[in-house]
Amino acid sequence: MIKLAQHPNIVGCKLSHGNLDDLGLIGLSPKVDHQKFRTFTGLGQVLLPVLTLNGAGAIDGLASMFPKTVVRIFDLFERDSLGALAELRALQQKVAAGEKLVGRWGVIGVKEGISRLRGFGDRDGGRVPLQGGFPAGDAEWARWKDVLDELEAVEQSL
Repeated sequence: MIKLAQHPNIVGCKLSHGNLDDLGLIGLSPKVDHQKFRTFTGLGQVLLPVLTLNGAGAIDGLASMFPKTVVRIFDLFERDSLGALAELRALQQKVAAGEKLVGRWGVIGVKEGISRLRGFGDRDGGRVPLQGGFPAGDAEWARWKDVLDELEAVEQSL
């Protein structure tokens, strides 16, 4: 979706699922010009979280029945002070990107990360059939380097 978001003739997308990590990865990506490409949810029940992830709003069926209520959520969000929101959004994007490692590899990814980043624990500590760390070892770890380096920079700054 990030690649499509960079196309000059594509101005937005509507994602009608509740996967907030995907909505956040698109809505907060520094690779997307968010003045030219906007992300919408198709689910009013996640409108507020989507707004906090830099989403543009909702294209939602319930809004046709209760338009003032749905618009009120949007208006209240936009009107209130958003001083810390830029930092929150940037941090959330980094966390969402890093969570893809955990989602992809589960306990193996967590153990691998703790061992490589914090210097303790056993990468080989998974249960059968997950023993042995990443099947591709260093090559798999290298795939995550940019994402994890960004998170580590934040971690070290705190």
